[in-house]
Amino acid sequence: MTPFQERICGNIPALLTPLTRDFSVDSEALRKTTRRLVDHGCRGVVVLGTSGEFSSINDDQREIAVRSVVEEIAGQVPVIVGCGEPNVKRTYDQTRQAGALGADGVLVNPPFYFTMTQDEIVQFFAELVSVSPLPVLLYNIPSLTKVTAEPSTIPRLRDVGVQGLKDSSGVPVNTLAYLNALGPNSDFRVVIGGDAFFVHLLDAGACATTGMLGNIAPQLAVRIHEAWLARDYAGAFTAQHRANELFQLILPMHGFLHATAKGIMSELGLMEKWVAPPKTPVTDAEAARDFETLRQFLPEFE
Repeated sequence: MTPFQERICGNIPALLTPLTRDFSVDSEALRKTTRRLVDHGCRGVVVLGTSGEFSSINDDQREIAVRSVVEEIAGQVPVIVGCGEPNVKRTYDQTRQAGALGADGVLVNPPFYFTMTQDEIVQFFAELVSVSPLPVLLYNIPSLTKVTAEPSTIPRLRDVGVQGLKDSSGVPVNTLAYLNALGPNSDFRVVIGGDAFFVHLLDAGACATTGMLGNIAPQLAVRIHEAWLARDYAGAFTAQHRANELFQLILPMHGFLHATAKGIMSELGLMEKWVAPPKTPVTDAEAARDFETLRQFLPEFE
């Protein structure tokens, strides 16, 4: 197992990207939100992932976001940078930039827009590993990319140097198929996209979770992982049920989950509620209403 793989465990939230009204990255707010997660026991962060609106953030703001997080973390936990464009050269450039700024790894979706064969996925990642200065994780999120890495492809990716994956298929059976394809005692790191089945998939061989709701209530997935490590399954399932209750409440609040989350964080005074265009933010009234509904889950009010 590589040193990077050893550090991939527990709750690794996918950071929201705080923005100002002109859609620039709010460095101070990003530092505050990052520090809050680490202080509540998170074992790493993903910056500029789907939760970070990577596809909508202006290119000149990527460096500000990554630098802010890397400087705030100061090596305490891994910083993983979301990379991945339809254009291969731009993906290479993003991984090189992440390395130059001091990140620890990159989370890369396959090039999207055109469909890809499994051989093309493997070839793309083999070439990426050869040029990336940082360890590479596959980001499987077929609902948005329309590209799916099949279970039989995962060992092939491992064999060309990919060190792990995040499965955001939302289908536990798919994650289980990935784990089965890798076999027992594999060093390849399997991370779950979201917390809904965290305790169940930990038992199956997954090692971590990364998702948006960790920004709001980071302590919940931390408790799941810590209780599971201690073999306190009753405690792990109690925390799991609490995390699922949060998810069920927040999901219908707004058509764009990022906007809901940023509205709640704005009520905490951690960031403004702006989302990158063309999406639109919640109103002040919606933010206040959502905050009151979910206050009970926030670590500050437990």
